[in-house]
Amino acid sequence: MLRAILLNRYTITFGLIAILAVVWNIYVHFNDDGIITGQVIGPGRRPVPGATVILSEKTLLVSAPRDETRTDAAGRFRFSGHRLFRFYLEASKEGVGRMPPKEFRLYFKGQNLRLDQALQLKEGK
Repeated sequence: MLRAILLNRYTITFGLIAILAVVWNIYVHFNDDGIITGQVIGPGRRPVPGATVILSEKTLLVSAPRDETRTDAAGRFRFSGHRLFRFYLEASKEGVGRMPPKEFRLYFKGQNLRLDQALQLKEGK
């Protein structure tokens, strides 16, 4: 009788859903520090030190700047403590170029994000 209950398709289905929910919540717990990292490169695909990177929140009607940082000597930047799941990043450096706002969407608020592709500045934009 117990074996029939445990091997019942409903028990298995709801058991798997419960396991997935627990695993997802563990993943979220270890990846919700609100850290966004990436790199800014110039027209020659070289890192751009001292570039300004702006993090903007997308609301229903407007995009509002929430944080700003500068890149280090290797063109890397880092934001921490954000609680967004939909936002824009834009970068610029006078004399080098500009990258218009690019939208990013995450699965949950404050999800850590390491950009795989660098933000590339374009001349004259």
